[in-house]
Amino acid sequence: MKFLESYNFSQEDIQEFENNTPKKIKKTLADNIALVEENLKYLFNLGVNTYKEIFINYPDMFLLDNSNFVEIFSKYETDDLIERLNTNFKLVEYL
Repeated sequence: MKFLESYNFSQEDIQEFENNTPKKIKKTLADNIALVEENLKYLFNLGVNTYKEIFINYPDMFLLDNSNFVEIFSKYETDDLIERLNTNFKLVEYL
């Protein structure tokens, strides 16, 4: 998961991800790295400051087809969504 460093994940963040993510999901993420990066880049560029927490806690979400991933977030007014996710990243499970 070395690519996470290019999205400002610290070694501690990466270690937390490694420790809390089942092997099967880590392998699937690694096998689909281009898709995972595309979805991660979308959140990063959107301005969601809690993208690391979202990735660490909901890694399977990043396996969604990019158009489906974007659609989840585009249902809501962008500034309001960013503010809410930056306040409480766990809201992502209700989108």
